[in-house]
Amino acid sequence: MLLPGAIMALFQPLVSASDTLPAILLAVLVGHTLWFAGIHGSAIVSGIMAPFWLYNLGQNQEALAAGTALPHVFIEPFWTFFIVLGGSGATFALVLLYLKSKSAHLKTIGRLSFAPAVFNINEPVIFGSPIVMNPIMFIPFVGAPMINAIIAYFATSMDWIGKMVSLVPWTAPAPVGAAWGAGWQLNNAVLVFVLLGINLVVYYPFFKIYEKQLLAEEKAMETSEEEGKPAGEQSYA
Repeated sequence: MLLPGAIMALFQPLVSASDTLPAILLAVLVGHTLWFAGIHGSAIVSGIMAPFWLYNLGQNQEALAAGTALPHVFIEPFWTFFIVLGGSGATFALVLLYLKSKSAHLKTIGRLSFAPAVFNINEPVIFGSPIVMNPIMFIPFVGAPMINAIIAYFATSMDWIGKMVSLVPWTAPAPVGAAWGAGWQLNNAVLVFVLLGINLVVYYPFFKIYEKQLLAEEKAMETSEEEGKPAGEQSYA
């Protein structure tokens, strides 16, 4: 056996394990827990998973060329366009909720974050909300991408959507990237919108709790500012 073949044989169990649902959920949990602590979890997880993603992609491309069934699910575009829809935490849904918020702070963050979120850049919403070290947002921030991973994994395994066969720029809008990565299978784009709807439901109650908290703070600040003005400058609106 040649040395490269021996190395691949040695790591084959690890490669196989990387394509399982438990491995995917573990990657999601680790990456998002790190993000919650202010550490770029996606960069760390991507660095660890990149060799496995590339191996799985190569196997899918070989199977495609041979006209056989594609063997692997967990490839980088699967992570980017299904699991972390709009960026880590699947926060595109949260940005949409912010756009309709009664809180001036959240509405401003929503407006600033919308365009970047379309291209899977969500630092504005993560640090602007903030989500980092915000206990109200921890559950949906970790839970939404986990739900996405479970649904997308089973949809792919059952061939309801196409498996990934090409690398796509991670900044592609999610419906475009999901279809593009699977050879322009439109079922993939449809699943993105389904996941977005589910993410809206997951984030909504936590968004309302946080919005209520911020509205109380904003009202208290306005009252404090009004009381601090001279009598002739009081607002009678």
